[in-house]
Amino acid sequence: MNFFYKKFYLFVFLLFMIIGCSNTNYKWQSTQTAISNSYKLQTGDIIVKDKLITDPMSWLGHSSVMISDTHIGDFPMPGSEYYTISVNAWLNEPNREVIVLRYPYFNQKFKEAFLKNVEKYGHGKYKTSFFKQKDSDFYCSKFVWFLYYKTAKDLGYTLDLDSNKGIIVFPYNFLNSPHLKQVNL
Repeated sequence: MNFFYKKFYLFVFLLFMIIGCSNTNYKWQSTQTAISNSYKLQTGDIIVKDKLITDPMSWLGHSSVMISDTHIGDFPMPGSEYYTISVNAWLNEPNREVIVLRYPYFNQKFKEAFLKNVEKYGHGKYKTSFFKQKDSDFYCSKFVWFLYYKTAKDLGYTLDLDSNKGIIVFPYNFLNSPHLKQVNL
């Protein structure tokens, strides 16, 4: 393949990563609004951050999950370890926007099984995997997806929050999931 086509495909890929995988059905809210209303957040809520044109690491999106009513469990970037952090600290990026999503059937039974899975799988280094069902090699959105997938499986049903059902789940795939509803902050 000649040099021109390689550059062209790279350009198309980057363009897709910047503007692709989006959804206009949700209202983006500033991180400051989210911090001011963090008392409305619940265990299991999924937070998707917007993409920043100036930060190539954000072009694939970023998401995390509430592992308590006040803390997030996160696989932040390649090479980093899983960690927990207060939601207010995690959201403290003044120029970012977020969408908060909630699974409407996150009842006490689901919550107990979910927290067991957080305890079991919330560790290790950020690692990309091309197989969502694999119970290791987590990155931000795969960890969120896997927690819901595994919890539902443990409770005897199937749940796939990945709207495009691909082998990789991106943060923006949660936005089109019919199983999630936006939390208005």
